[in-house]
Amino acid sequence: MLFKRYDKNPIISPDSGKDYEARTTYNPAAIVHDNKVYLIYRAEGEIGKFVSRLCMAVSDDGFNFEKYENNPIIEPTLPEEKGGCEDPRITKIGDTFYLLYTSYSGRQPVTPNTINESLATSKNLTSWKKHGIIIKGLKSAALFSEKVNGKYLMFIGGEKIRTAESDDIFNWNVDEEGILDIREDKFDSKYVEVGPPPFAFEDKLVLFFNTSDKNGVFHPSLAILDKNNPSKVLYRADKPIMTPTEEYETKGYVPNVIFGEGLVEFNGTYFYYYGAADNHVGVATVSKDKMEKYISSLF
Repeated sequence: MLFKRYDKNPIISPDSGKDYEARTTYNPAAIVHDNKVYLIYRAEGEIGKFVSRLCMAVSDDGFNFEKYENNPIIEPTLPEEKGGCEDPRITKIGDTFYLLYTSYSGRQPVTPNTINESLATSKNLTSWKKHGIIIKGLKSAALFSEKVNGKYLMFIGGEKIRTAESDDIFNWNVDEEGILDIREDKFDSKYVEVGPPPFAFEDKLVLFFNTSDKNGVFHPSLAILDKNNPSKVLYRADKPIMTPTEEYETKGYVPNVIFGEGLVEFNGTYFYYYGAADNHVGVATVSKDKMEKYISSLF
């Protein structure tokens, strides 16, 4: 197996003493800044039950995190966020942090009319400016850290994964055709969704993404794309890179879930941060050398 779970998982759990995260803490974005790892995780508590807010935690080693004293850092304040701010991904470009998250109106059922992709920016990870909706009717977006062919590049989607391009990060053109869809006879037969922002390796993009089978088991997978033509899939895994086996992954608010939204390279190691059973945060690691050897072995 590519990744090895941290033996002291979970690394973040709900705090019954905090009304904004008394129920769940899960699905974290991750970024390295000033030689520390910052997680921005989804939390639900007693304030507007089942309404998500985004909270932050910081670590010197990638494993042991201290929750930010002024959490939450993002709260629902706009009409399109009445149902919550969910499932963040974060990317730094230049001196700016771009936080993409799903804004949910709260109306049922959940359809393209009730969800959107929203953006907030920061220079310091603590003070955030909201820019509102950047893509209507879609969720789960990850921004690549470099321009490709002169454009900013985003991967977006649950149900199927699409690419999008922009001149300014605020206005996007989405390729509706998509690059990754479900496969009826495999472990990703029910659902595919964007994972963490991809990283570049030589002339390729490495994209981890989330999947579900028809039994409702969520497990991450991997695709390799042509960096110069990101809609071209060079490789797609035929089996998950991880599957729920530990109690904190198999039992929780939603059982049998590993759902990754954060991946960073830190001190020669890749740290993969994931939501476990929609209840906790776990981490699994692989050395940079082993990751690169693994990717090279696929071709």
